[in-house]
Amino acid sequence: MPSLSYTLTRGDEEIDLEIEYSLSPYDPGNSCGLPEDCDPPSGGDVEEMTAFLGGEEFSLLAAEFDEIEAHILMTHEDDGDFYEEAA
Repeated sequence: MPSLSYTLTRGDEEIDLEIEYSLSPYDPGNSCGLPEDCDPPSGGDVEEMTAFLGGEEFSLLAAEFDEIEAHILMTHEDDGDFYEEAA
């Protein structure tokens, strides 16, 4: 399961978290050829996400969850397995 370090700002406090997450398989779709052979991209969504503070699970507020999810989707680097799972 991929993980990343993330500094969450809650009020005046900065909290250094470790985030573990999984993404649904990504299908880049097909935009070439006949319309009936074309499909839009799909997948690549965060399926599971858990935040840890000092090794203990940390509860996120809904807005914080959304903020971290957006960060993951913008910064996730594929190691090759992500696209292979969708194939």
